[in-house]
Amino acid sequence: MYQDYLPVKLGAVTAVEAILALTCVYVAYYGYFVSRRNSMLPPGPKGWPIVGNLFDMPESFHWLKYYEWSKQYGPIISVRLLGRTIIILSSPKYVSEILEKRQMVYTERPVFTMVSELVGWDQITVLMPANTLWKEHRRNFNKLFGTKKTIQKFYGLEIYETRRFMRNMLRTTDKLEDHIRYWGGSLALQVSYGYESNNGHDDLIELVDEAMEQFTILSKPGAFMVDFIPWLKYIPAWFPGATFQRTAQHYRKTLSDMIDVPFQMVKSRLKAGTASQSFTSDLLSADDYTDGKEFALKTSAATIYAGGADTTVGLMHGLFLILMLYPEARKKAQEELDRVVGPERLPNYNDRENLPYVEACLKEANRLHTLVPTGGTRVAPKDDIVDGYLIPKGAVIQPLVWAMLHDPEVYPDPFEFVPERWLVANPPPHPREMMFGFGRRICPGMVLADASLWIACAMFLALYDINPVKGSPTFFDQSVTGCLDGKFICHPKPFKSEIKPRNAKAEALILSIDNE
Repeated sequence: MYQDYLPVKLGAVTAVEAILALTCVYVAYYGYFVSRRNSMLPPGPKGWPIVGNLFDMPESFHWLKYYEWSKQYGPIISVRLLGRTIIILSSPKYVSEILEKRQMVYTERPVFTMVSELVGWDQITVLMPANTLWKEHRRNFNKLFGTKKTIQKFYGLEIYETRRFMRNMLRTTDKLEDHIRYWGGSLALQVSYGYESNNGHDDLIELVDEAMEQFTILSKPGAFMVDFIPWLKYIPAWFPGATFQRTAQHYRKTLSDMIDVPFQMVKSRLKAGTASQSFTSDLLSADDYTDGKEFALKTSAATIYAGGADTTVGLMHGLFLILMLYPEARKKAQEELDRVVGPERLPNYNDRENLPYVEACLKEANRLHTLVPTGGTRVAPKDDIVDGYLIPKGAVIQPLVWAMLHDPEVYPDPFEFVPERWLVANPPPHPREMMFGFGRRICPGMVLADASLWIACAMFLALYDINPVKGSPTFFDQSVTGCLDGKFICHPKPFKSEIKPRNAKAEALILSIDNE
């Protein structure tokens, strides 16, 4: 009996051992495969199992951490966040190779569950998939302000809102931040919807401010676990711990109002015959307009409303701070304006080509204060090889714009304000070549934003002086304890200043705005 049992027992043990052996072979092969793939990734900091480099990420100023890593590991690096690979590019060489030369491959934005699926920001052009709707958005933008020639129809609105801005500043010189915010919001509303905002308080400006503050929260790396564990989106809002679902519902309502409320206002005004000229009214009145184009129209208008307001406000806020901190450059620009424009009128767009130093100040301010330090992200649709490095499918591509605009090899004294660097025979790359994105995803409102910033810069310099007071920053400190807020869209912190008309003639010009 024992002899009969022995072969069966030995046979059973042999089968178990075979399964264990095959399992070990599979695990070893898989480990080798993963290890080999990981060895092909660009270099980067070692992380922890599962969470990767999550605990290395700061609460704010994440680009400074990226910059620190790039100095250690090179111009193309990889980091891991909860299983997701991020490829950080800190040199124009790699940005050009991936985002421009291979732009047809790297067209898509990464999909983050919270911002896109749960809140719905993928209805806005910058986060939209490169589909037919996205192409319709681009056509709308190019048709109405894609070039310097087409943008000229909005010059009157730009000048009108900027003159209001100058007049409001004289009424309350101690509320600079509010005046800049209302100028940017009013300008975006005028261009998008032909809507003239109310002085002091306006519900539509408050609405876009709230939406953009929410977007900034959504854009913070690692802010929401559902972005890394997408199946969490199926957890109902009432479930304990599902705070993100309730946050998403609130944010989605704000975004929906931002898209729908001003658009419906324009439709009602067109029906009543009281609509002013604007992006929305022009397209609604176009011969080729059909109801099937309404969604594309209202979401592209909302892109101008949101992006235009936040971009121009952030850049202008930085420009004012820089003009306060660098009085010698400000005075040179004012001397040029006095010589070219004179004290009897306000500058206009016809003066631009004759004001090279003012132009240089604007370029340098946009370089020094990088509004979006990490630029626009893309996603790798498939495995790719760049310079022998593996870019794995699904990896997030992150251009480190801040590092490129502060490269001492390209911009000597990169943390100083040096307008003269743009007045030489062979100036360095223009900031707009990086600050407005790359390839097919370049910002469609770039020409509009540039026009807005220039007219406001020229008018302010012609009319006002801005000087530091007790408690003002003493230099443009970009560290974590400095004068910037460190958010994804990086604005200066509120700062104290003294603003006053340059002289009696300037004050008279400002007061004359009320009578125009």
